[in-house]
Amino acid sequence: MTNTTKKKIISFSLIIFGILVLITGIMMVQTGFATFDGDEPRVGLYIGGIFTIIGGVFLTVGGLIYLNFERLKKKALSTAGKVADAVEEERKKEKQTEADTVN
Repeated sequence: MTNTTKKKIISFSLIIFGILVLITGIMMVQTGFATFDGDEPRVGLYIGGIFTIIGGVFLTVGGLIYLNFERLKKKALSTAGKVADAVEEERKKEKQTEADTVN
């Protein structure tokens, strides 16, 4: 099994399980109203559903980031390089302006 195939299997499984956990959390919130019916409190089911939804979102986003990590890394480094070049150019302009005003 190549590294790329293994990476795709891991990322797609993270995305699929994240969506399943998200659906489970939504079902928990829908069935567990934040009320007290008789002796059985359902607030725990409601709060647990909210945390399950948050976990499902993190799993899905993590899978997407893991799938596209190389492209995202290249894009982030390219953007950081452009920002660094722009800052350096601005410093050169400021030094040139200061030198012109002193003379």
